[in-house]
Amino acid sequence: MSRLRKSLVFLFVFLLLSTALHAEFVASKKSNKYHLPTCRYGQKIKPENRITFKDAKEAQAAGYVPCKICNP
Repeated sequence: MSRLRKSLVFLFVFLLLSTALHAEFVASKKSNKYHLPTCRYGQKIKPENRITFKDAKEAQAAGYVPCKICNP
């Protein structure tokens, strides 16, 4: 692999991981459930409807309940 390609792959992976680490939980403005970022339902949330929470307490204080599939 070329050096540029390796750098781009590294940057892409780094951005994915840093986003996942900073967004502990995700939810939709159109739902009352919150999810782990890796949950299949959490990944289907459209960007314009996506909300992030730093922890479960913050999500619950906003009126969200845990997803029964990913069980955050």
